[in-house]
This record gives sequence, C-alpha cells and structure tokens, in this order.
Amino acid sequence: IADGKVVLGRKGFAGHIGHMGIVANGERCGCGNRGCWEAYASATNFTRRAIRRAAGHKSSVLGRNGKLIDARAVLEAAQAGDSLALELVEEQAMYLGTGITSLLHLFSPEVIVMGGGMSNGFDQLHPGIVAHVQDNAMPAFREVPVVRAALGDNSGLLGAAMMVFDDNKLS
Repeated sequence: IADGKVVLGRKGFAGHIGHMGIVANGERCGCGNRGCWEAYASATNFTRRAIRRAAGHKSSVLGRNGKLIDARAVLEAAQAGDSLALELVEEQAMYLGTGITSLLHLFSPEVIVMGGGMSNGFDQLHPGIVAHVQDNAMPAFREVPVVRAALGDNSGLLGAAMMVFDDNKLS
C-alpha cells in the first residue's frame, strides 16, 4: 500500500513479492523459477523442509508415531524445545528476514505487516526476523517495525476481496 492505495502495477500484477529470488539456483518454486522467497519462506515449504529433515532426525518428536508434520506441529515442537524444530524455526526466520530486508530496501515502508500461514508463528519467528534485519539491512531501515497482521493468515484473502469494493479495483 502506498499513499493509502493498493499498488497495482502494470496489468494489476504488482505485489508478487513471494517471487523475489533469495537463493541463487535454489529450490524450485511453484511458479517454475528457482530460489523464490515463497519456495523458502511459505508455510507450505516450511512444512516440506520439516518433513524431509525429520526423516533423518531420530531424536526429534516431529513425525513420531505417525503424527502429521505441518507448520503448527513444528512450531509446537520448537516451543517444547525440540532441537530440530528450533533449528527449522531459526532457519525460517532467516528466510523471512532475508525477504523482508529486500522489501525494506526496495520500498522504504513505515511498517512491515506479516500475514499468511507463517504469521501463526509470529511470536516465535519475530526475534529471528528482527535479528536478521538488524544484521543485513542498511542502518536507515533497521528500525522499521515488523508486526503481525491483525487478520493473521486471512489477511491476503480479505484484502483481495476488499479490492472488489475499492475505487482501485481491477478492470
């Protein structure tokens, strides 16, 4: 949002921030490219990493007794002190912080609002995100607050729905 209006860009395609490259020749993204922020920082891909890593990590509670591994299970295990889960949360915060640092440098916003599935783990991820921003952002950007979206993982859906009723709607 800039000056109180949704930035639409050419043909209404602005805002695909999940497709910024953050890892050269990285994991394949759903868009077909490699190394996209979404291929690392989304809840879906966080879960995929957890499933892969839990298979070879016998001391972790993740996946034990056939229990489902999803982002919520990883966050709960991290809160309980599971070493693999803590490692995954730290890594996820780094990936989120990497993308957020790029957004800070590109747009110089007043605030970064984190929504989507990973916002459910905001309290656990926030310290690592802030640490990454502190270590990697230019000094002028280090004090920009990173906050959880009030609507959590529904924020994107509701934002899209509101565009239909906004003066800025796509035509």
